[in-house]
Amino acid sequence: MPITDQELKAKADKVLQENFTSEPPVDIFEIAKNEGLIVETKDFGDKFNHISGYIKPEIRTIFVNSKDSESRRKFTVAHELGHWLFHREELENDPRKYAVLFRIPLGRPSKDHVEREANFFAANILVPEEMLNEKKDSNTPEQLAEIFSVSKELIGLRINDLSR
Repeated sequence: MPITDQELKAKADKVLQENFTSEPPVDIFEIAKNEGLIVETKDFGDKFNHISGYIKPEIRTIFVNSKDSESRRKFTVAHELGHWLFHREELENDPRKYAVLFRIPLGRPSKDHVEREANFFAANILVPEEMLNEKKDSNTPEQLAEIFSVSKELIGLRINDLSR
């Protein structure tokens, strides 16, 4: 059963509140740790360089591609955290299907509701609506990307989401 955007946003806001995060940038690595997860950055090698990260729920570990940019690694951790919080049962039942995050453009819609939900959660926890609204009028998208320590693409996506 798909999770609504309101539920995903509410959970992102709750996690931020529980972690006393009210200003950007969001320390997603610390939040993942506080949720009981280990984050390991490693070189996936050339053969698996198209993979941004994956989660192994049985050992509560998110593996992140060391060759990705810092902003991409943050998004990967936030995405996998979304799977951990919302799709743990699916992960445990079919880890091959949902455990790996392949590198695709952020704006490309996913046909799989589970992947779309993890992406939406990640965007909302890294660039929360209230924080973005406080900063967006007095800063350029480039400045916002720096303030939130995320990619310009994610800032563009969030500004577009909020303008709908």
